[in-house]
Amino acid sequence: MAEMKTAAAAAGGLSTALAFGGMFTVAKSAFGHVDPFHLTLARFALGSAIFVIALLIVEGRAALRTDGEFLQLWGLGSLGFAAFNLLTYVGLESTPAPTASLIMAAMPAITVMVMWARTGKRPAGVTLGLVLLALTGVAMVLGNGNPLVVFTGGIGIGGLSILLGVIGWVVYTTGAAGFPAFSVLRYTAVTSVLGTLTIAIVTLAAGAFGLIPTPGPADYAASWWQILYMAVPATAVAILAFNHATRTLGPANGVLFINLVPITSFAIEAVRGHRPTAAELAGVALTLAAVVANNLYGRRAATATTPLPTVSTEKVLTTVV
Repeated sequence: MAEMKTAAAAAGGLSTALAFGGMFTVAKSAFGHVDPFHLTLARFALGSAIFVIALLIVEGRAALRTDGEFLQLWGLGSLGFAAFNLLTYVGLESTPAPTASLIMAAMPAITVMVMWARTGKRPAGVTLGLVLLALTGVAMVLGNGNPLVVFTGGIGIGGLSILLGVIGWVVYTTGAAGFPAFSVLRYTAVTSVLGTLTIAIVTLAAGAFGLIPTPGPADYAASWWQILYMAVPATAVAILAFNHATRTLGPANGVLFINLVPITSFAIEAVRGHRPTAAELAGVALTLAAVVANNLYGRRAATATTPLPTVSTEKVLTTVV
């Protein structure tokens, strides 16, 4: 039974990686008609509606309550849905889709640091070394072979925006541990609705002040399939599957699947005619090698030690995928 549960969670993580991998290319293709803010709002207005309908069917109206944690859930939803997606899409305007997807490969490293900050338990030296190696691979792609470029401003505003969004997403996903009474569906649905509220406030305010254009019906009609893709496979399916994988496998192992996102994105761009440079391929290979090594290290540690009764970075990293 436990093996089947783990396998299902792993399949969910894989589906998330595939859906997210295509999301960057699809989103960027819609920017000619709909700006990132309105595109994000359309995506999550539809995606949140799907989550709420599913929650009502499965758990009933009572599951929509916040149980006195409205502000905390709103904050987490704003980080996970508003900050992550708005910052990512704004950054995507000036960042190639494969590069943007690779920045998401920093999620495991950021998760280790967030868990360290929350639990106060320092990760093993091997883990920290592999985290550094993975980040070096990401930096190689951003710096076109020279990882030191990121320290001299080479990452660019777009890349920095995406990185900040990724940090918001990690805080959101790891924050689910603070709501053990909430099912995965309930946590996802409630936070997505509250996050969408933040997206709406920011988008409408920016439009009212003339900071962003306001698309018309024809613009939305021209981008209907992009919106549908991002709302259903890349939101309703991917986020629910990712939250399930994170809760079942642990945050650090859940985000390991995100490292497949750049592979998917690079493959899609290759089909569309893009030829990755040697530096890009080397950076991707280095990042994935670090991820695989970290996972193998976690498996060895899991068989050599008894898991602690409390959630910690070490326990999360030694969960078997």
